[in-house]
Amino acid sequence: MENKGEIELQKTPKEEMFMGMVPDCSCDTICGLSKQSKHKSELASRSNSSRKLVGLIIFGLLFIVVEVVGGVKANSLAVLTDAAHLLTDVAGFALSLFAVWASGWDATPRHSFGFFRVEVLGALLSVQLIWIIAGFLIYEAIDRIFKRNVVVNGKLMFLTAAFGFLINLLMVSWLGHDHSPHGCGHKEHCNHNIEDAEEKPLVSSSVNEHQCDEQVWSQSILSWILLPLKQLKQTHINMNVQSAYLHILGDLIQSVGVMIGGAVIWAKPNWLVVDLVCTLGFSLLVLLTTVSMVRDIYFVLMDCTPAGIDAVKLETGLKRVVGVRDVHDLHVWAISVGKFLLSCHVIAEQGVSSNEILKSTRDYCERVHGIHHVTIQIEQE
Repeated sequence: MENKGEIELQKTPKEEMFMGMVPDCSCDTICGLSKQSKHKSELASRSNSSRKLVGLIIFGLLFIVVEVVGGVKANSLAVLTDAAHLLTDVAGFALSLFAVWASGWDATPRHSFGFFRVEVLGALLSVQLIWIIAGFLIYEAIDRIFKRNVVVNGKLMFLTAAFGFLINLLMVSWLGHDHSPHGCGHKEHCNHNIEDAEEKPLVSSSVNEHQCDEQVWSQSILSWILLPLKQLKQTHINMNVQSAYLHILGDLIQSVGVMIGGAVIWAKPNWLVVDLVCTLGFSLLVLLTTVSMVRDIYFVLMDCTPAGIDAVKLETGLKRVVGVRDVHDLHVWAISVGKFLLSCHVIAEQGVSSNEILKSTRDYCERVHGIHHVTIQIEQE
């Protein structure tokens, strides 16, 4: 027999025990077909994410009202642009909240994959809203450039943006330092179980697992703002919260820019071009932030191979599994961002157990490529 460079997959005792079982679904993530979606830990994480997102929506709506009133009174397009940007963020938070809620819905015979793509459809509507608002603000800014008869209250513009900056800091605090599943606010949060260790990479083996992060947070305001993002990235269940956190950081930067513009106009009332430059710049920035979202929507709706997964390497790896002669009709896609599925036909060598091939190929897909929902049809030579 020709040497195909076959490899043996190394398995831990726990993996051997798991592979001796026949699960009702190979999904480790929240799968529409799996009973794991009802697990208490998943429900607790979903509830925690929902609570954070509800808080963000309340903070955001309060800030939008203040900015719209302040922007109209100050006659500042830059402040209104910031409010419009925040409006799109709040819409995104509401979408994420709905996605977290919908992920708990049971699959139906008609919706066998569940309702994960509700998030994608909502994201598409959110992008269209962003384009409409940004386009209107750009039109208004260009129109003001030609009219040249606008008066902007720099002091009110600065104070409104400063208030927004404080609100964004509160949102950062609410989202990042509120006892996330991997924080150290309580003793049990410092003890990660075996399953968590298998799902997450080891960041540093030299740090004591019971050491809390308050010492790091106290070093600087920058670390206080950025550290929670590192914590949130450690769990897949918090994907929507991670996205919300990035939006808030963008708002924080935009508030600083509007504050600077307001201070300049406050000191130099005739420099109204600063307000228009801020409006055009931030509107374009908002449009640019939709590029990655549109790309993700396209990849999901077109059932493209997810970014980060090399289909050629995946197929090569499957062919190197012991007992596999060939692989064909390989398909990899995502029903939503971060939820990957795979199906393929595997031609088994003579004398090799189909069950063993299924176990090995599933283990390879899960451990190497992070694909947990795997459907394989075994064909004999």
